[in-house]
Formats: sequence, C-alpha cells, structure tokens
Amino acid sequence: MDATALDAAYRDLLTAAEAISDTAALAAPARSAVDWTLSHLVLSDRILTAAARDVLAGLPVTIDNRQAMDDTAIDSLVASTTHAQRVDLIRRNATDLSTVIKAIPDHAAATLVQLRLVSRDGQPVPDQQLSWSGLIRLRATEHLPGHTARLRALAFTE
Repeated sequence: MDATALDAAYRDLLTAAEAISDTAALAAPARSAVDWTLSHLVLSDRILTAAARDVLAGLPVTIDNRQAMDDTAIDSLVASTTHAQRVDLIRRNATDLSTVIKAIPDHAAATLVQLRLVSRDGQPVPDQQLSWSGLIRLRATEHLPGHTARLRALAFTE
C-alpha cells in the first residue's frame, strides 16, 4: 500500500513540532495545547499501528480512540516526557506505522475498519465503518494537517 501522502504529512507535522522547543516562551494555555496535541498523536499513532498490523494479518479491525483522547493517559505522557521526547515518539511511531502500511497488499486496503470514536470532550461519535485506505487518506489529508496547522499557530502564541 502506498504511504507517500502519509509520510509527507508526518514530515510537515514533525517540522512544525520541532519548531517549538521545550524552552519556547509560550503562554500556559498554548504550551498545554501543544503538549496535548503531541501526546494525542503519540497515543493515536500506537492505535493505528496496531490496527495496521491487524489489516496486514487479515484480522477484523476496530479502532477505538478513547485512550488517545483520555485526559489521564495524556497527562501521564506529558508528565513523563519532554517536548523533544514526544516529538521523537511521534517520529518513531510514524516510521512504524508507515512500515506496516507499506507491507499491506493493495487488495487489503479495502478492508473495512470499524470506528468507535469519542470527541475531545469525551462524547461518543456514532460508530461508523470506513475502508482502511480511506482512513489512512483522512489521516494524511485532514487529521495530521489539522494538527500541523494548530502547532504552527500555537508556536506564535505568547
């Protein structure tokens, strides 16, 4: 399966994240938003990589993003890592995800994925199904670019 667009989206995201340092003079709400965004991405990338392995193995795939939206999990990751470490975790997770995606045969890209999602405020989103390739396309064209734009905007918040 082709991961070109996903790889490009991660490169842009990492460039934006690296432009913000641990010592950047950000207002507390902006720093908190940066920390939340990076931690959310670290956690969601792990979920997606596990799902990609299921697709590769021909197993049924359900993606439940509750852990990637959970304040306790995010707060724990923020407390146990620096900004630079979170950026490095995203880089490593992106590499892992891309590697598995590239190993998925093209015919498996049509695998239906059950999505069980919650919004940022913890409210359930109606369950839905999407093809694996559709999910990865959304990740590459909407989800990651949205977080990249947010990080870029936050970098200039004082």
